[in-house]
Amino acid sequence: MKTYIVDGYNLLWKLSSALMGQGRLEEARAGLEGRLVEFLSAVDNTEALVVYDGQGRGSPPGKPRHGVRVAFSPSGTPADEKILDYIQASADQGEVFVVSSDRKDITRRLGGTRAIPVPSEEFIEILQRRLDSFRGAGESAPVDEEKPPAPKNSEVDDWLHQFGMKDD
Repeated sequence: MKTYIVDGYNLLWKLSSALMGQGRLEEARAGLEGRLVEFLSAVDNTEALVVYDGQGRGSPPGKPRHGVRVAFSPSGTPADEKILDYIQASADQGEVFVVSSDRKDITRRLGGTRAIPVPSEEFIEILQRRLDSFRGAGESAPVDEEKPPAPKNSEVDDWLHQFGMKDD
């Protein structure tokens, strides 16, 4: 089993800096988690745990969503500390990769563990290559399309009449 433990906001600042800069955290998190779900569907025997800095009491890793679990650290506890705890808890469960470019607080403290550091920038490249090969050359991620315009009242009336739901 391979496990990627991801420093959520560290990766998001590299991946979606525009959204992060605009304070659109939920949108940025949803985008990252969606990409990870797609990434994991393209690889076997792999899971991801994304850890974000949180508020309040935080939350432990939730139920996996297609191999992706999410956790928030409690207020006053950096996600880095929780990541180190999760690394220790995963020590005997196969390969553990720690995705973060935070060399000061995370990667330099991995000594004594079997966890393999992966800088966020490198992981973004791995993620993109894997998604490109999974989707097929030249195919990109689905783009949110604009909704079609609402039908005109006359069109609705025509359909209601065709299905016998409206009398003349």
